[in-house]
Amino acid sequence: MNALFLAGCSQNGEFMLMNGEKRSLDDYQGSWVVVNFWAEWCAPCLEEVPELNKIHGTSADQPIQVIGVSFDPLENQQITAIINKWKIKYPVMASDPVPILPFGLPAQLPTNYLINPQGEVVEKLIGKQSAETILKAIGRTKNKN
Repeated sequence: MNALFLAGCSQNGEFMLMNGEKRSLDDYQGSWVVVNFWAEWCAPCLEEVPELNKIHGTSADQPIQVIGVSFDPLENQQITAIINKWKIKYPVMASDPVPILPFGLPAQLPTNYLINPQGEVVEKLIGKQSAETILKAIGRTKNKN
């Protein structure tokens, strides 16, 4: 079985998106990034999708990019079916090839990692989030600097 995962041997976090684009977390510098771990069996994960759709691509002073990651090692075609079923509008990482990220699998779902425009993981948000709670976390982080 293709075990997902995401161990931090690469700081730039290389991965393939479901649309076939090869990306790195470095590509998102200058934007806030929310890396959302979800699973199809996780009801709060499903409830988060409209909130994440709402903030993806928004900008106050810097854009916010959302990237989804399946917690379970699903085949890419299974991920595509879930994207369509859940109406996910933000990019989702492909499971093949296995993504490399600078953090491991979370212990709870949903979990969102907040990455600042400089490319640093600045917060781990555990549990169902709303657009408002994510924006507040960004504001909190900005105020620390």
